[in-house]
Amino acid sequence: YAIWQPTLTTDKQGLAKFKVRFPDDLTSWTTRLVAINGKRQSGAMQTQIRSFKTLTASLLGPQFALTGDSIRIIGKLMNYTIGNETALRKFSYNENELLNSKVSFTNAHIDSTYIVAKANGNTDSLSFLYTLKQDNGYSDGEERKTVLLPIGVQETNGYFDALISDTSVTYDFTPQMGMVTLRAESSVFPVLLDELDKIRKYEYSCNEQLASKLKALLMEKQIRKLLGNEFKEEKAIRTLIKMLLDNRKGDGRWGWWKDSDGEEWITLHVLEALLEARRHGYPVADKEETMESLKAFIEGERLSKLLLEQKKDPSHLSLHNRLQLMWHVQQLGKPADIKWLMSIKKKTMMGGSYWGESSIKFWDNSIQNTILAYKILKAHGGSNEELGQIRRYFLEQRKDGQWRNTYESSLILETILPDMLNVKIDKHPLLSINGLVTSSFPFTKEMEPTKLSVALQGNGPIYFTAFQQYHNPKPDKADNGFRLTSYFMQNGVQVSKLSAGKPVTLQVEVEVSADADYVMINVPIPAGCSYNDKRQRYQSAETHREYFKHKTSVFCSKLRKGRYVFNIDLMPRYSGSYTLNPAQAEMMYFPVFKGREGLKRVVVN
Repeated sequence: YAIWQPTLTTDKQGLAKFKVRFPDDLTSWTTRLVAINGKRQSGAMQTQIRSFKTLTASLLGPQFALTGDSIRIIGKLMNYTIGNETALRKFSYNENELLNSKVSFTNAHIDSTYIVAKANGNTDSLSFLYTLKQDNGYSDGEERKTVLLPIGVQETNGYFDALISDTSVTYDFTPQMGMVTLRAESSVFPVLLDELDKIRKYEYSCNEQLASKLKALLMEKQIRKLLGNEFKEEKAIRTLIKMLLDNRKGDGRWGWWKDSDGEEWITLHVLEALLEARRHGYPVADKEETMESLKAFIEGERLSKLLLEQKKDPSHLSLHNRLQLMWHVQQLGKPADIKWLMSIKKKTMMGGSYWGESSIKFWDNSIQNTILAYKILKAHGGSNEELGQIRRYFLEQRKDGQWRNTYESSLILETILPDMLNVKIDKHPLLSINGLVTSSFPFTKEMEPTKLSVALQGNGPIYFTAFQQYHNPKPDKADNGFRLTSYFMQNGVQVSKLSAGKPVTLQVEVEVSADADYVMINVPIPAGCSYNDKRQRYQSAETHREYFKHKTSVFCSKLRKGRYVFNIDLMPRYSGSYTLNPAQAEMMYFPVFKGREGLKRVVVN
């Protein structure tokens, strides 16, 4: 905003004047004028004011780079006067001066410089500065920060345990992955807040993830209020509510993405999040009050289907459906068969209780089944010890420092959070780590990658995390469920080199070894290219795609066994030699199943 003049009045000639200094930039300012006279007659108009400079200095270069990329950066001087001008122009890269001399030019002057992308100190960006200055004091220039991304992929090797009492555990670490970071907390709050923070910062925003983020923020607000901490995400909550309401389909339901067909489980998840926000006092526009009735209708439909399935053939009910039926019937006031429920319980080596098997079935897996078992036992009452063992199981599943997807994270947290807030330490415990003993928490330390012996003396819980994290600069090709191949196509012909200014298609083939639900395909693009077309595509079973500076993410609700091709239209713009990180496909809710290419090199002439 350059102007705000709310009290102007006209002079005897009917004119109103004022002075303004625009920011030093070439731009166009939209100016709106509203006037009213003594007879309450009003008028309005809109005009444009152009800010003008006679000489300019600007930079042209990629929006991001990978370490080691060789990039042609262009500096451009423009002369908008009618004569020849002389100026001192300078070009600096990462604070190192590469050009410093006077040039004379009538219309324009172009400087072209090749640089090799490397970090500037501890920063994760490249710094460019291109300026001109005349003897009369006139100057102009542009400073640009370009995001620097690493080559390869991030690798994590970690453990998480809730140590209860007089417990000993041993962990092994890979020396090649670097130092081991240790954390021990006597309070569950940092663990829960860390998980909530990971949900909130998750990169993608389908309707499930928007709802999970909303639930996470509402839970975070509750925890911070209990701790007496300031909650700083009020705006984010209101933004998420608006986005979810905007994404609602005409029939009141929600799909995976805004334009996807409505899905029952996503609709219920969103309704739960919005109704919870309303219970916390946030305005959730629903003029016809349809949310509660829609939620009740969907749950009623689900119960009817389960009852019909049970009547037809009880032996074919999956464990998940059996537990779901038990939960729904219990909510209607009928007692649950707790004896049967406890007869199929399983135990982990660390003492956690769970139901079902670990699998990639979206519903009939140990996480979803154990959530239902927890709800049933809690509603039945008198099972506090068992509930504690189930919470232990959930915490054990944070092996890599987080649960495996945002949906399960939000479900687990909203299920166990009320009870976790009441967990107390019976006495001050002692924690021994390879002979080092501490009774002060929180505890953090870095250690060499070796065998780690951890022992708790006394009663906990102590929440213990040990992990390594490093960037793998040479990731191997992986074919765990998906096999990927990518190449560049131009006029129907595969090309090995790209030419600046000539459109090209990055084509990605994905071979799926077995039917897979909710698949995400991440396709990095070369730093020397920009997008030539950002349309949503709906071929090859594609549901939605999102374009980022450095990659395109393609989402598919279901990919049956077979071969699929995805196209990304690019425009090569900047000459150079660029690394292309591996294209990768994974099941979004079971990311252990993934495939990827190896690294590639791309040349733009």
